[in-house]
Amino acid sequence: MKHLLVLLIALFFITSCTTVQPGHKGVKVYWGGKTEMDHILPEGMEMGISWLWNSCVEYDVREKTLVEKFVFNDSRNMETSVEIALDYNLNPEQVNLIHTKITDIDTKILKTLKSAGKEVVPQYTASELNLKKRKEAETALREIISQELPEFYVEFARVQITDVDIPKALARVAEETAIQEGRNSLAAKKELEQTNLAKARIAEAKGKYDAALYDAKTKDILSSPKMLELKKLEIEMEWAKKGVSKYGNNNVFGANTSVLKGFN
Repeated sequence: MKHLLVLLIALFFITSCTTVQPGHKGVKVYWGGKTEMDHILPEGMEMGISWLWNSCVEYDVREKTLVEKFVFNDSRNMETSVEIALDYNLNPEQVNLIHTKITDIDTKILKTLKSAGKEVVPQYTASELNLKKRKEAETALREIISQELPEFYVEFARVQITDVDIPKALARVAEETAIQEGRNSLAAKKELEQTNLAKARIAEAKGKYDAALYDAKTKDILSSPKMLELKKLEIEMEWAKKGVSKYGNNNVFGANTSVLKGFN
């Protein structure tokens, strides 16, 4: 009997308290559905016999990040994919209002983010959002979102444009331009190669022509009668220098040569 009594007392204490997790706030809902509007439960344990019939609804009030990619038309009316990151948290002092007045709060936050992006992005080109004017666009987004989120009892922390894709039309043009430039470069290279090859062939042909012309002139000169006579005189001069005749030794006609017929 004693053990049963202890068990009942322990069960009573367990069921007559509620716990709010770290980073959360609690909303007390009375039996019957009424919401406590004057008091918000902090983190930790709340004791009270009323928890036997009342309940606690927790809301996470820690900072959250929503990252979404949208497609808007930029200032040149080109479809541009933009990724936007929003940091926010539920107002910890107004979770009872959220509980009683707001449904599907995540959808409302997403809708606000998209609406702000649709208003800001068309003021810029995709290249401006990527380079020089991203901070300016983020400031414009901040002004819009920071004013609208409190309507849902949400606190704004920061917003960033995290990525901007080049419009598909521009990407195609850039790709086609790069391909054409590559083709032009290849054509220019081939043209230069052909020009150099033609020059080399011309130089080779000219060299052959000059050599053939020189050879023809040389042969023409050597085959002329005067040149033959000159060559003959050069040969006779060489024999004369040696003291011999081209016809033989000790006579102008050569050895064993009969000068007069019949005196052999």
